[in-house]
Amino acid sequence: MKILVTGASGFLGSHIVEELTKQGLPLKAAYRPGETFNGDGSDVMIDGLDLESFPLDITNRNAVYQAVQGCQMLFHSDFLCSFSGKDKARLEAINHLGTKNVMEAALHHGVEKVVYTSGMETLAPAPGREQVDESDGVSLDDLKTEFERSRFLAEREVTRLKQQGLPVIIVHPTVCLGTRDRIPTSLFGSYLLRYLRKKTHFYIDTGINLVDVVDVAKGHLLAAKRGQVGARYILGNQNVYMLELLRNLQKITGVKAPATALPLALAKTGNLLARTLLFKKDGVPNAVLNRLKQPLFFNPSLARNELGLPQSNVWEALRRHVIYLKNLHQI
Repeated sequence: MKILVTGASGFLGSHIVEELTKQGLPLKAAYRPGETFNGDGSDVMIDGLDLESFPLDITNRNAVYQAVQGCQMLFHSDFLCSFSGKDKARLEAINHLGTKNVMEAALHHGVEKVVYTSGMETLAPAPGREQVDESDGVSLDDLKTEFERSRFLAEREVTRLKQQGLPVIIVHPTVCLGTRDRIPTSLFGSYLLRYLRKKTHFYIDTGINLVDVVDVAKGHLLAAKRGQVGARYILGNQNVYMLELLRNLQKITGVKAPATALPLALAKTGNLLARTLLFKKDGVPNAVLNRLKQPLFFNPSLARNELGLPQSNVWEALRRHVIYLKNLHQI
């Protein structure tokens, strides 16, 4: 069986590749052009008995069709996370149209099993519900950032092709912790880097779901092995409030955690001023902060029960994440 992984040099994709190589299966690892994998300048060094790695621009339809040909299984984990207005065109090209290319190629070539990495941004809690589960979707009108919209449109393409016979399983990782978050672009990754640099003075009283990135990688393989075709699975672990997270960060790093919770309205006002008066256009838009008005807690019980998703200690994973970032950025 030949397996293709896209986004192989990424935070999550590299761990998916590593888990697959442990099984000794023939594997094609496709990474984004301009990035490094299994070579000089890369911290992803994976030994596989039959590992072929190569650059793949998923916006290039012909290149994608060529890469997918001959594969029986596909893990699509190549996506761009950015809240910068400068990346609007890239988000549409990579996340939406790139995913469309990959999924259409998989359907065309008769790939037997596809696991698609979606995310938290395509799920939202239903009114009156404290935890998000797989039935809680969103509408395009609910999403105000180009990143979220591009991911929604990508998942819509996946669903459309599923209805045409694509044997796909959709997984939704929550906030991943661990090594190889080389260029933190997610909301949490950016915050963690600012925290280590002692640039966080307040916090928003909210909550998130944390999970070890290795468990998420294993969850992808388990989805391919045990998941129901057409199903969605939340790959998460522990729901934590921000204050608990900060206390553990202080314990791990020795960096004093901010003690003052900033009301969301005040945080949005300060953020708006920074983005307009100080021209900080690459920060987090207020539309994203709006999602934090209630804890973003997720229910991963379906993945635990049906897939056997591992539930490793999230604080140990956070410790590895911190050590990795400190060494990489010389903090």
